[in-house]
Amino acid sequence: MNTGELQNKVNWPVTSVIIMGTFLQALTGNIVNVALPKLMAVFGTNANDIQWVLTAYMMTQGIIIALAGYLGDKYGYKQTFVFALIAFTLGSFLCGSAFNFNMMIISRVLQGIGAGIIMPLGMAICFRVTPISKIGMVLGVWGIAGMATMAIGPSLGGYLIEVASWRTLFYINVPIGLLAIFMGITLLPEMEKKATTTFDTIGITTICIGLFCLIFALSKGNQMGWGDPVIVAMLFVGIVNLLVMVVHELRCPEPVLDMRLFKDKLFTLSTITSSFIQVAMVVVVYLFPLFMQSVLGQTAMQTGLVLLPSAVVTAIFMPISGKLFDKYGARYLVLSGLVIMAVSSYAMKDFNGSTSFSTMMFWLSIRGIGIGLALSPAINVGMVSLPKESTGTASSLGNVIRSVTSTFGIAVMTNLMQSRSTFHYANLAQNVVLDKADGLQMLSALQGIGLNAGLGAQGGQILSMSVLYKYVSQQSMVMAISDCFIIGAVLCGLAFILALFLHDQKKVNVAAGGSDIAEVK
Repeated sequence: MNTGELQNKVNWPVTSVIIMGTFLQALTGNIVNVALPKLMAVFGTNANDIQWVLTAYMMTQGIIIALAGYLGDKYGYKQTFVFALIAFTLGSFLCGSAFNFNMMIISRVLQGIGAGIIMPLGMAICFRVTPISKIGMVLGVWGIAGMATMAIGPSLGGYLIEVASWRTLFYINVPIGLLAIFMGITLLPEMEKKATTTFDTIGITTICIGLFCLIFALSKGNQMGWGDPVIVAMLFVGIVNLLVMVVHELRCPEPVLDMRLFKDKLFTLSTITSSFIQVAMVVVVYLFPLFMQSVLGQTAMQTGLVLLPSAVVTAIFMPISGKLFDKYGARYLVLSGLVIMAVSSYAMKDFNGSTSFSTMMFWLSIRGIGIGLALSPAINVGMVSLPKESTGTASSLGNVIRSVTSTFGIAVMTNLMQSRSTFHYANLAQNVVLDKADGLQMLSALQGIGLNAGLGAQGGQILSMSVLYKYVSQQSMVMAISDCFIIGAVLCGLAFILALFLHDQKKVNVAAGGSDIAEVK
């Protein structure tokens, strides 16, 4: 095998370690949500307190994502990634063994530390060990891990709770984690550490405080109220610290997050475009289960089964789009994917209680094709424009921005859904006409049911009115979620406009077997 063939060979053993670690991290993100009602009963907490099972993990992960690239550069990518696998696996075991609520929260923080390193560092390792001409295909295969967990997570979680115990949701990670640790120690190559002479104390402090406060405010704002003094203070402290961080990092010779990377226009545009795509994606990821369970009364397992085909389709198209990215570049893949996402998201506005599951699965699967085509190339096109030694901090920077914008998007969509639901409820309630033939017939039928049940005339009337207004409430929620799906389509349109300015970078193999990059206008 000649030098050129060696340089263009994909290191699949290393990639398999990254895929396994990503699968672990993503599975937890998609499986734990369904256990919240059970955990609330087990630990005797209320609905507000149990949310800390998610919030503690999410806040820790968001902070560590920002530090992952710096830690990899300073202590070595192999050592840091293996440490992350150990922390995540140990955290999973402790979560499954938790005997009280405080132990569960502490264990979730440990899980979040591992998860925050696995994603950005895994991407950076892929860029460092993979030939630039093959990076799209490798990252497409890597992305299957995340999509697979979206497909099986909710269904598996619901199944395990029904037939086993909530503890198995966490214990299931332990054998996979131990195997990933062994593979990481034996298969991951040693990578050169970046020589650092200073420790960016100001950068680390402002990043941790800023992200902690901002993520807390965004995740708790709808619950506590955006005018709550705690939320206002957290937003203020978070934004101020992040502004100080940006100014400091631009001047720091060895920053934790190298903000100077945004001088690369393609990386900047890629980060903004992929953030829009990710927010458009989480609109449905967040709202569709709410529609299925809260409005239609379906179980988490049934919801997962409806979502399964779309996740499988996305997983199939991610390596295909990666292969096409390696050959043709990103622009037209991203544009075509966004058109598909926009059309399917707009079609989903017509989902209601009478929509068949097959129709839902069809449009979700079409949307899955768009995600598979658009998301990974939108991220990759910015990363390939940077030197390999910058991929660690660039991966952290891009991931933390996408994480914060996704959290912000969920907060905005939740607030929008609540306000639109109130608006539609008021309109529907005002327009309920009970003195027409149809209205009187419906009331008469409901009162008859009440009389047959032995409720009496007054009880039958109360039953009929409560059923009527429950229907109005349900319809207002359906209409509010429909409005949010339209917003998701609009976000795809905005991302489409940005993607028009993506100048593809097409890989060109040179005679010596290396690779170069030529810009295709």
